[in-house]
Amino acid sequence: MRETDIKRMLAHHLLKKETTNVVFFEYPFHFGRRRADLICAEEGMIVGYEIKSAFDRIDRLVSQLDSYAQIFDYVYVVCDAKHLHAIRKITPERVGIYLCAPSGLSRIRKAKAIKNFNSITTLDAVPMESLRREFKVSGRSKLELCQAIAKSQSREHIKNFYRQYIVKKYGAQTSHVQSELGSAISLDDIYSLSLAPNKLGA
Repeated sequence: MRETDIKRMLAHHLLKKETTNVVFFEYPFHFGRRRADLICAEEGMIVGYEIKSAFDRIDRLVSQLDSYAQIFDYVYVVCDAKHLHAIRKITPERVGIYLCAPSGLSRIRKAKAIKNFNSITTLDAVPMESLRREFKVSGRSKLELCQAIAKSQSREHIKNFYRQYIVKKYGAQTSHVQSELGSAISLDDIYSLSLAPNKLGA
């Protein structure tokens, strides 16, 4: 299956769930070096999804998932049947797997909660003004700011703040798409769920 087909099927599956607060595509993280194909906020947890279509390579998957594990509560690979056997072999047990086929989406392996996230990587995914407002710290660079917060705050406080930030930033546009959800989502829906909130309607 093509990446677009997998995105549409996965997003529709998540948007149908009453526990889903956020669905957002192409989420930048890890100091701008990575983009999660899709993130989801569900039951207070942030889940990262890496998509591997029939036309994608998987030779960089392990390093991609290492980055995902530094910030997300749960991580899934969503793949075409072509890659399923190889992905089951190379991914750690904590990473969940979904198989996407024309007949539908099926969970092959349930993800396990990731506890050893990186506080600085997590903080870097939040704008500087939001960090200053929440934590009342100063720093000349984003890295200095993140380091100061990581030293002064508990890991759980940092993680909870990040979870709340994601819901606050992306929740409204997700709710809008959910309110008009039909039997499938369109390419326009995917586009609107890929835009930063301040660019909607621009």
